[in-house]
Amino acid sequence: MVYLRRLSNHDRNYVSTDISRRILRDYFGYDVFFVQNVTDIDDKIIIRARQNYLFERYVKSHSELTANVNAKITDAWKLYAQTNLPVAPTSSLEDFATWAASVNVPEEARTNPKFSMHFTALRSAHTALSSKQTDVTTVLEKAKDVLIILLDKEEGAEVRDPAVFRDLPAYWEGHFNDDMKALNVLPPTVVTRVSEYVPQIIAFVEQMVRNGYAYEAQGSVYFDTAAFERDGKHVYAKLQPWSRGKTDLIDEGEGSLSVRTAADGKKSPFDFALWKASKPGEPAWESSWGEGRPGWHIECSVMASEVIGDQMDIHSGGIDLAFPHHDNELAQSEAYHECRQWVNYFLHTGHLHIEGLKMSKSLKNFITIREALEKYSSRQLRLAFALTQWNNSLDFKEGLINEVKTLETSLNNFFAVARAMIADEAALVAKQIHVPQRFTSLERGLYADLDAAQADVHVALCNNLATPQALQAIASLVGKANIYITTAKAEASVSAIYEVARWITKILSIFGFDARIDAIGWPATTSSGSKSNASEEQIVLPYVKILSSYRDEIRRRAIAKAPYTEFLQASDRVRDGELLSLGVSLDDRDGDQGALVKFVDKGEVARQKAEKEEKERVKAERKLKAKADEEQRVRDRLVKGKLDPATMYLADSEFTKFDDNGVPTHDCDGAELAKSRRKKLQKEYDAQKKLHTEYLKWKETSGQDI
Repeated sequence: MVYLRRLSNHDRNYVSTDISRRILRDYFGYDVFFVQNVTDIDDKIIIRARQNYLFERYVKSHSELTANVNAKITDAWKLYAQTNLPVAPTSSLEDFATWAASVNVPEEARTNPKFSMHFTALRSAHTALSSKQTDVTTVLEKAKDVLIILLDKEEGAEVRDPAVFRDLPAYWEGHFNDDMKALNVLPPTVVTRVSEYVPQIIAFVEQMVRNGYAYEAQGSVYFDTAAFERDGKHVYAKLQPWSRGKTDLIDEGEGSLSVRTAADGKKSPFDFALWKASKPGEPAWESSWGEGRPGWHIECSVMASEVIGDQMDIHSGGIDLAFPHHDNELAQSEAYHECRQWVNYFLHTGHLHIEGLKMSKSLKNFITIREALEKYSSRQLRLAFALTQWNNSLDFKEGLINEVKTLETSLNNFFAVARAMIADEAALVAKQIHVPQRFTSLERGLYADLDAAQADVHVALCNNLATPQALQAIASLVGKANIYITTAKAEASVSAIYEVARWITKILSIFGFDARIDAIGWPATTSSGSKSNASEEQIVLPYVKILSSYRDEIRRRAIAKAPYTEFLQASDRVRDGELLSLGVSLDDRDGDQGALVKFVDKGEVARQKAEKEEKERVKAERKLKAKADEEQRVRDRLVKGKLDPATMYLADSEFTKFDDNGVPTHDCDGAELAKSRRKKLQKEYDAQKKLHTEYLKWKETSGQDI
């Protein structure tokens, strides 16, 4: 039995983990028991829930844009700038506007990754304050990021309603589940929520105290890292031992609401909170140490232990969680279970970057799943993630998207040809027409290519679930199958192509790509997952209309005794336009064979058409620009050539004597110019003479002047 848990730092992790899970289950045959943790008690969640509640309350209580509202936003703006971006002037709106206009945001963000986020928040609030907008809701929304900080500082301690802290994570959990369905991510076997395991968390912490690995201080309970290592059975920070002394990572792991003072009662700065004494404005549960709430790290250990037990095979999550979060999980769990190894393997997915910049929700530098699905299909996103090794960083950039589209198009085309060949042969068999079965060196070679691809994919998946190498082997096989079809032509073995297409579909299905009912390729992409309710007549009518229109045109031309080229043009127009727009592709074949009928992805056809039109548009724009540039170059040359070379130096006070052509011979002091100087001036004169000759010729021919 293989157990997986998922704790993610970004959207890439969900799909990458799903692919790994499917490979373990559907390729290697393991029974996968998948536990998914939902963190609904956390410092960031508490702060965001509180801020949202206070902001919504403030908006409801202010229906007009008054002087008091503007003053509140101004105070919030100043507080935000002084706290987060002290380089920004806050003395006046005008000073800020002048400063903002001169700031190079990308350059500043190199030294301060949060600069862009803070700058955007301040500029948005500044716009709200300085604009003539009178709608209070619009103004407050623009100022929200700065206003919520001040509201939370002033009124956050008053928020006590448990529903405030429960509703926000519940909303986003539902949102998350919808996104997972859209990405075709398998649902977990078990879902655990922190808020539903608080009694078990308290009992877990109490046991660690009894075991001597934790201690209470001022209503909080901390893990004793020194005691954990003193017994000789345990090692702290197994995953990233080089990070154990990094207090910035430790503090970040403790959460935004943690008190970091010398008087917090911690024995060591490396100890971490298991249970936090709740302050005003935070959710609280009764415990033997007083009212408090779980620490971040403890929730995972407790819920996983409750469901899985004292050991799990695989623990997944983003690489940024390795320390301190996962290292703290290990320490807690091994201290509670008194075991040496709680997790056998960690699957740490790499960071996701957008055009080279790390994606981070804290920096507001991220693309949501829904935003991504507006631009790319679920299949394309899964292909993008599968084309990058799961534990490597993934840079979501134009080059990767182009690679995805190329692979998707190649597979679409191959599957369409395979299905068309299978349907073609089935039609012949249905008519009781004999279909030859051949097995020559060509077929032998294709089956050998299939065997090699199967071996390569197996090696890749055995080697750290390497889907990029597996997809590379599949792409190579598709290329070889296409060469076989082109070479064998009418005598190509449908059975061989079927075996190749069926196996490729099987592997892609294992990776989480839905397969067609006939197990040859994947379904056509649609804008909606709902089934069509169209009647048979509605489905057939567009094709019948094309046939009827084509018949009418052919009949008219035949009556008019038109040349045969017009019949060919009409035939090609039906093939390349009307039928293709309906997702039907006709491939002409040699000899007496009829066209190969393929049903292709209409969405892909539309995308290719749009890409072609975009390329043509860009090409036309470049051509126009090149023409305009050339016309400007010619004009500039004519303007320059208008000057008569005989007079070009006469007005220059640097010279006093000239030869018959007007080329200087003596300088302003009457001294004869050096040969090198005269040679250079003569060269300039000759060049100007050439330009002037061109100008005079153009003037005479055109009858115009510059």
